[in-house]
Amino acid sequence: MTQHDEDRAILASGLARDEIADLLRNAEPRRMANLASSINLTGGVFLAMLGHQLERESFSWLWLIVACIVSGMVWKLSNRLWRDIALASVAQAIGERWGQNYFASGWGAVDIEKWIADLFSNEGKRFTAWKSEGKHRDIDYRLNESTIWRRVHGKKRSEIIHLIQVEVAVPRSFSGSVEVVPKSGFSSAIDDVFRKMTGDDVRRQPIEPGFDAVFDTMVSSNAAADKLVTASFRDAMLKLASRSPKTYLSGRFEHGWFNLRLPIPEVVFASASLLKPMDQLLDDVDTLWWDLTIAHRLIDSLMGDYHGPLR
Repeated sequence: MTQHDEDRAILASGLARDEIADLLRNAEPRRMANLASSINLTGGVFLAMLGHQLERESFSWLWLIVACIVSGMVWKLSNRLWRDIALASVAQAIGERWGQNYFASGWGAVDIEKWIADLFSNEGKRFTAWKSEGKHRDIDYRLNESTIWRRVHGKKRSEIIHLIQVEVAVPRSFSGSVEVVPKSGFSSAIDDVFRKMTGDDVRRQPIEPGFDAVFDTMVSSNAAADKLVTASFRDAMLKLASRSPKTYLSGRFEHGWFNLRLPIPEVVFASASLLKPMDQLLDDVDTLWWDLTIAHRLIDSLMGDYHGPLR
């Protein structure tokens, strides 16, 4: 394989390697500017604290340790803010090509009321890393990446969950609800018995052997699962499941929308650092591109045209 062929090699997301390399190359000057600012800020805080102590004509090792700790915290915060800046700059360049009309990351992703409410969520303390909105094929979509700190029952530690949540407006009207959850095996039969005993109108409905081997489909009495869980949609869900094995991938059709919950192993751009050149984030951008286009893939599947340019 020649160097040109390597540059044009298609990554897991479907994007060419040289396209991502150009994107990162354009973002590198911004990293250098933020690096210089952060070094100046961190050094300034350290020298200011040290100078304050020296003005007293005394020297304390304890104060030096405090100055190092505070400066370290400033540097850590600078890196955290840089991840948000780098994420936004790259995501906007990618998303605008696919109908994204809004993107926000970090503290700008939610307003203060939502941020406070997320601290006391029933699911656990939640922090939204980024969110995106837009239209694809005239269909609205919303997605966000969140981290949830959930207290494990009976234990002092918290369980950390990273999650991509996607909302897609379904392009056909429907009633009731259809939920797609990972296959639970023997416990599914037990759940069916309890639902019958309690008079619950939700039932487990077989769809297709290959799909049923991975997912259970729970359907309310007034919903038409065959019109929603189409062949194209099943292909899309199975592809998502194969990309993220051993995670609790689930989705629900309700109130005109399809809501998807996709656990991920780590947050996007987790390895980003002010000291790390942008061209070393190629794999991170590849993952980000794929995440940003999950909604598009689902829309294409719901519209019956999954085998398009996003594949």
